[in-house]
Amino acid sequence: MGFFIIIIFGIIMLLISAIIKFILNSIAVKTVSTIYKKTDDSIFDEILERAFLYVFLADLIGYFIGTIALITAYIIKNGTTYLILYLLSWFIAIIGAPYDLPSLIITIFCVAVSMVLTFVFSYSKVLTETDLSKKQRILSALIIALITAPYYFLFSIGIPL
Repeated sequence: MGFFIIIIFGIIMLLISAIIKFILNSIAVKTVSTIYKKTDDSIFDEILERAFLYVFLADLIGYFIGTIALITAYIIKNGTTYLILYLLSWFIAIIGAPYDLPSLIITIFCVAVSMVLTFVFSYSKVLTETDLSKKQRILSALIIALITAPYYFLFSIGIPL
């Protein structure tokens, strides 16, 4: 029964994360289209869906890289004795950072990885079919990466065990 609750909680957190990411993506793409004084039809509608999918993918990759790094750090520090309990506590805090400093540093690294991947995906995949110059694409990708970074990874909202 407890594992079922953990799975349901994980799915709910993933949906909340997707909603937050869609709202932030809308703000980022609208900001880019406003800065370059393009109409909503020329940039906003064209790249919103692709931007959402690629940014959400970057967040998931950053989350999984962070999870692997946290598991590795835990095994190096404590061995495998209480690994299952640690994994359950990390899974419950699916978008929250544990409180100790090494874990927080790894979580900040996850945010940075997600930002870099968002920048790369935005520059190379999302903005390629627009009529923006190279400099405008770089600045637009940077704006999208800064606005849509998963800062919520840093908030600890998990259920304490």
